[in-house]
Amino acid sequence: MKKLLCILILIALAGVLFHAVDTLPSAAERKEFGVASKHIRSHAIRDSGAINLVAAVLFDYRGFDTLGEVTVIFSAVAGVGLLFPGKAATKKAEGLSPIAKGSVATLVPFIFLVGFYIVLHGHLSPGGGFQGGVVWGSLLILLGIVYGTSYAEGVVTQNAKTITECLGALAFIGLGCLGLFTGGWFLANLEAGYPHGIPGALVSAGVIPLLSFVVGIKIGAGLSAIFYSMVNDGAEDGDGT
Repeated sequence: MKKLLCILILIALAGVLFHAVDTLPSAAERKEFGVASKHIRSHAIRDSGAINLVAAVLFDYRGFDTLGEVTVIFSAVAGVGLLFPGKAATKKAEGLSPIAKGSVATLVPFIFLVGFYIVLHGHLSPGGGFQGGVVWGSLLILLGIVYGTSYAEGVVTQNAKTITECLGALAFIGLGCLGLFTGGWFLANLEAGYPHGIPGALVSAGVIPLLSFVVGIKIGAGLSAIFYSMVNDGAEDGDGT
């Protein structure tokens, strides 16, 4: 029954995909879409204060779409949490060799700083909350692989990851609502009265750096929560790691 249901869902998704491809605009119609890209290239720095145009698109022009992506990640974490209880690892594990542990212990602060730099400078250079969040999440996963999940759970518990992921989503929405209380609109940026700063300076681009930071926290916590939910659930039936 489950296989049949999966096949029907795949067929339905395939039908939607083919229909979407069939309704794509023609080459003549696509010329009209160049207006948006030209506007972004010409006015993004003035409109958003961010010299990284990708960050301007993600957190300003396309802010609602980014909110949808954040919601998708939240749903993924919730779904995995339902499928895999994510119980705390109770079995001790030695992890990898002392050489691996010593090497990772040396690299941990540098990996964290790399992620922090990517998040903090997302409005100035390639990177941002999504990329830096992946670095943070990978760091937590690396601790579990090298030191064992029991040790990693002692550093940051599964509940702490889940709560942090939820708080990141709420913070994103909260920052969007601040625009409503400052005379602007939901997810408003410079027009809502946030500090503009000088384009190219670290403190600039209005609310974009704040949105990037909360997204980074959310992504890092969410990815690591998914990993440990699956690993710890599997450890219940096996030897654990």
